[in-house]
Amino acid sequence: MPRYYFNICSEEFEETDLVGEHCADDLAALKEALRQASSVVEQQLFFNKVVDAWIEVEDEDHREVMRLPLRAAAY
Repeated sequence: MPRYYFNICSEEFEETDLVGEHCADDLAALKEALRQASSVVEQQLFFNKVVDAWIEVEDEDHREVMRLPLRAAAY
């Protein structure tokens, strides 16, 4: 099962995922990215600090597979 990395990025910062998660395929990685985006948005709302950010998903060769805006978790 391939490993994917979920980096949280904005214009101001980047939190690099050094461990990654095993996901069956890109669709499973999208599901994990949505779960993580939801968690980050929840934390931002709790601290009343919502920033324009995204989750950058990379494959095990650290190539970008997709970029998911955090606001996508609100839908």
